[in-house]
Amino acid sequence: MADRQTDHKIQDKRIICTYPQPEPDEFSVRLEQAGANVHFMPAIEIRPITGQLPKQLSDYNWLVFTSKNGIRSFFNQYQPAANNKIAVLGEATGHELNNFNLKASYTGTGRTGEDFAHELKDVILPGESVLLVLGELAPDTILHQLQATNSVDRINIYQTVAPDHFDPECVQLIESDSYDLMMISSPSAIKNLYLAFRAKISQWRVISIGKTTTATCRNLGIEPLATAKDSSYKGLAETTIEYLQHQNS
Repeated sequence: MADRQTDHKIQDKRIICTYPQPEPDEFSVRLEQAGANVHFMPAIEIRPITGQLPKQLSDYNWLVFTSKNGIRSFFNQYQPAANNKIAVLGEATGHELNNFNLKASYTGTGRTGEDFAHELKDVILPGESVLLVLGELAPDTILHQLQATNSVDRINIYQTVAPDHFDPECVQLIESDSYDLMMISSPSAIKNLYLAFRAKISQWRVISIGKTTTATCRNLGIEPLATAKDSSYKGLAETTIEYLQHQNS
């Protein structure tokens, strides 16, 4: 439970979350415990992609995942081979893997895909074969890091699309400027919001989940009030709480 000081400073703040609401949602739990009113307006939808594997799974030494969406989309379609080792980025992705009764051989401690790519260089032996399981918008950072010493394939296992509509209550909060902060958890989310609203976007009060999302915000003319140091929902919640505490001190 948040302490009394946090409760006082965040009480009744209106926070708009623009990511698909997970279960359980650590972000909203932390903020609601601190006294905030959390509103959900997903700006993206995750849709699995059904496709052909580049090779048989038994041909790969490593399966590499950078997100929970990748875990869900892949293992709802495929079963790993006995020889597959699995690497995941972050504990949250590892916990999602556990839901399929699987355990990671390596869990990356880095906060970004770039950090993860550097870590994998020390984990995956030269000559081992790798399958990268990613969303279609993910960059080729890990591929570029490993391809000089390893056989690396990539499969796009999910796509990120704009929702058919936005929550009317949240739309009203944004258009009437009656919210306190808007949480942005991906470049796709801010791009979809930009296309949907456009008006007064430079005045939006947003907090970004990480450096890549912040860069996209700036390219669209939006300067985030803060960027999470830990690129996760937990990190986003902690950054939001810290920002509000500072603003009200």
